[in-house]
Amino acid sequence: MCFVFALILLEQWSRRQARYHHSRHGELPRYILRGKHAVAAFLACLMPLLLGFLLPAGQLFVWAVQTGAEMLDGEFFRLAFNSVMLAMVTAILATMLALLMAYGKRLRATFFIRSAVRWVGMGYAIPGTVIAVGVMIPFGWLDNSLDAWLRLHFNFSSGLLLSGSLFVLIFAYLVRFLAVSLQTVDAGLLKIKPSLEEAARCLGSSPTGVLARIHIPMLRGSLLTAILLVFVDVMKELPATLILRPFNFNTLAVRAFELASDERLADSASAALVIVGVGIIPVILLSFAISRSRKRYVQTT
Repeated sequence: MCFVFALILLEQWSRRQARYHHSRHGELPRYILRGKHAVAAFLACLMPLLLGFLLPAGQLFVWAVQTGAEMLDGEFFRLAFNSVMLAMVTAILATMLALLMAYGKRLRATFFIRSAVRWVGMGYAIPGTVIAVGVMIPFGWLDNSLDAWLRLHFNFSSGLLLSGSLFVLIFAYLVRFLAVSLQTVDAGLLKIKPSLEEAARCLGSSPTGVLARIHIPMLRGSLLTAILLVFVDVMKELPATLILRPFNFNTLAVRAFELASDERLADSASAALVIVGVGIIPVILLSFAISRSRKRYVQTT
């Protein structure tokens, strides 16, 4: 009797787990609305999109067409290259660091490691101006100390090696946006069962081999998502870029801010529209990826 009762409980638990996974990963249910309910739902979904995106983006597009012949020059494309280069380098570095930290916490989840990872992920809650000042002070002290030591012993001035360089700017970006990639990668690792890792370790694979052969292929979607999210955030970051950028180095965000500050709103439309386009494309790609994953899950189940 106890055995039969245990089987019944196990079957109920399995059905509950199947319903949970289906509701989480399965295709979302569709509800057919008609009449005034359909009109109300359509307007409720349209108004935020219309007022928050379509009308502003439409106005930016009109201004960009009017001023495109003057603003779309070699300088504009150089700024676009600078923005894309900074965003791509930061996104790749942030994702790599996030993968190492999340996997290290998975391997040895001590109190010190968990606390360190949690503190590293707090940079996203700090304003970019505060992070820029906090980064500038220690790097400025390091440059001045090195310059004073070289003057004293070698009668040679090194100047400012790190302050005002792209290295410091990318470092500030990592402090600011590492939390985005860390949360995404950590969430992806939680979906991988520890039994897979234990089986690979039993077969003689090292932790590095487990990471390369098992985790990275299974985390491909999470890694791509982390890169896209950090890329978009860096493209539109303004305060840290204004403070830490090198001399004669600009980005699209800084250029749009400078033109808008001079009341040249129409001239700033081209740069702003590119930033908006770069930000919306990853969202569309992620939406299609989530939709395809749900359909594949439904077909396999």
